[in-house]
Amino acid sequence: MLARRRSLTVADVGEKYLIAHVIRPLFNPNNRLEGPGDDCAILSQTSEYAWLFTTDRVPADLRAYKLQILDSKGLGSYLARLNLSDIAACGGEPLGLLLNLGLPRHLPYRDFVGLCKGFLGVAKKHRCAIFGGDISDAAELSISATAIGRVRRDRVLTRRGAKPGDTIFVSRPLGLTPAAFAYFQDRGRRTLRLNVPDVAVLARQFTSLAPMLSLGRRLGQSQACSSCMDNTDGISTSLHELAEASGVAFVVNRRSLVFPDVVQQIADTLRMDVVKLALSAGADFSLVGTLRGSWDSRLVRAKLGRSVTCIGRVETGQGLYLETGRQRVPLPATGWNYFSQTD
Repeated sequence: MLARRRSLTVADVGEKYLIAHVIRPLFNPNNRLEGPGDDCAILSQTSEYAWLFTTDRVPADLRAYKLQILDSKGLGSYLARLNLSDIAACGGEPLGLLLNLGLPRHLPYRDFVGLCKGFLGVAKKHRCAIFGGDISDAAELSISATAIGRVRRDRVLTRRGAKPGDTIFVSRPLGLTPAAFAYFQDRGRRTLRLNVPDVAVLARQFTSLAPMLSLGRRLGQSQACSSCMDNTDGISTSLHELAEASGVAFVVNRRSLVFPDVVQQIADTLRMDVVKLALSAGADFSLVGTLRGSWDSRLVRAKLGRSVTCIGRVETGQGLYLETGRQRVPLPATGWNYFSQTD
């Protein structure tokens, strides 16, 4: 008799598959803005404004926390920034946050206070109220938040509008967060030796990056942004998700990719392809998306700010590709994909 096959688990398919093949078909079969599919749920309750709702959780095993780059106050700050970044991706203005805390009984009181102070500090910085939330007992530390915002209906940004001929943009230097992970995970082996300023730059990827709320609003006001999301999984994964949401192909031009010196140094030391390193897993709360028509970096910086860079174009088809001269190769999604081997 044939042995019974093992039941399929979520680890066999990964987070992205669960969203694409279960969450969206069940909860949003008609691809409505109000349902799953964008960084926020978008509810148009008035003729002028749409309401934005989003929720994100920071796991107890967050790498930056395990590596002791973030303390409890930093963890609270990270949670607030993570949620407000979704509001930025939709071009919105944050109004309030709800905080949900699952706390193990052995959690030190000072850590609880630090977490709350870190969360509050980010909220105050962005003039965002804390509306309330919940505290409960938990087997391990589990913290999540819900952000609420609004945006004018004619300025809302979604993931769904990229068209062939549009220009792909990113809004922060490529590769610093994946390079930071590589450095801090290597600290015990001392393979990577960096000067103090470079180490500080890498640490700031976890401690100091703010959600790009002003840029999100500028993108919405410009009427030029055809798709947008925030990067919390890794650039290659973000670009894959945008291309899939719009039903198009994204082509990244290798000549347009500029990496900070420290990223190139780490890639060289580890004998890695710098493109593979830079586009891999890591959240930098940047905005990634497309602009209608053909843009170059000089024009986009003049219109949207010095941090924005053009890296490629949209074509008919599907998938993500890297173009080097006349050669074009598929780029896999190598960012976070919880439950799977790429997380």
